[in-house]
Amino acid sequence: MSRFVRIIMWVLLWGALFVAIAYFLPKTVVVERSTDIQAPTKTVYAQIVDLHQWDNWSPWKRIGENDSVEYINHGIGVGGGYIWRNKTKESSATIEIIKAEPLSKVSVLLDFMERGEALSSFNLAEKDGGTTVDWTLTYDVGNNPFARWVGLLMKKSMGTDFDNGLVKLKALCQVIEKENEQVILLDEVKEMTYAGIRETVPFIEVSREMSEMYSEISRFLAQKEIEMAGMPFALYHLMDEENIDLECGIPIDADVEGNRTVKVATFPTTTCACLDFYGDYSNLQEGHIALQKWVEAHGFNLASAPMEIYLTDPQQEPDPAKWLTRICYPVEQ
Repeated sequence: MSRFVRIIMWVLLWGALFVAIAYFLPKTVVVERSTDIQAPTKTVYAQIVDLHQWDNWSPWKRIGENDSVEYINHGIGVGGGYIWRNKTKESSATIEIIKAEPLSKVSVLLDFMERGEALSSFNLAEKDGGTTVDWTLTYDVGNNPFARWVGLLMKKSMGTDFDNGLVKLKALCQVIEKENEQVILLDEVKEMTYAGIRETVPFIEVSREMSEMYSEISRFLAQKEIEMAGMPFALYHLMDEENIDLECGIPIDADVEGNRTVKVATFPTTTCACLDFYGDYSNLQEGHIALQKWVEAHGFNLASAPMEIYLTDPQQEPDPAKWLTRICYPVEQ
């Protein structure tokens, strides 16, 4: 037997072994990592469910001069995603959020085009005042023998990516808490019936006018023997340099007619960009500015009047630093 033939036989033998062993390797690659973050689940969830925030921590989102990103459905919540493209390599990948359980779970589908798809999930749980994050990726490498061998290397490299990503996510969330930065999420303001007054008032008289409007609504409810069904709120319909088209309301759970001053209406279930602001009412403009920038950055259009919901009763809590106001900007979906 010639040397050449022996070489061919050895090559064929090793090739057969390569293929045979490959079919004993796992068809599915699973990568799992976990970390504890000293920040509320709301803060952590906001960095994961909003793909705009992935720039700050994700090991996958690296934008070079030849790369571009196109957001899908504003890049937040279920259906939100982005398409990454590289002009030089003429390659692309897509990430889409397919599940978002508020404050507990986010699942994303990664489509690597010719390289297949992977499912990645983040599970969040409260722990000792902070949050435990479990990050899992499942990738089906298929029946290709070479792909199964590559899967072994992928598990190690992806594990390193996960470790790096979680380190950055942890640092980011803890800085947000330390610096008291604003956390904004999409949320639903549920349908409610309310008694309200709408007037155009001068900017400089807003506080006094609001106080009188709430007093008038309270007298109306007392006359009708109706109790509040929620916390007072205000809608800012229109404003210019001098005046505000302002509506003050109190939720009720009753079928009643209004009068000349107090109207009874229904606020529909509305998707809003929401921010919880702690502090004196005189500082609420800080929250409004943060929300306006967020809405613009995500490409949303305002659907209706911004809302403030006053979740703290100043008569029960004298410290203005502890007053909680939820500021909501209705957005078009």
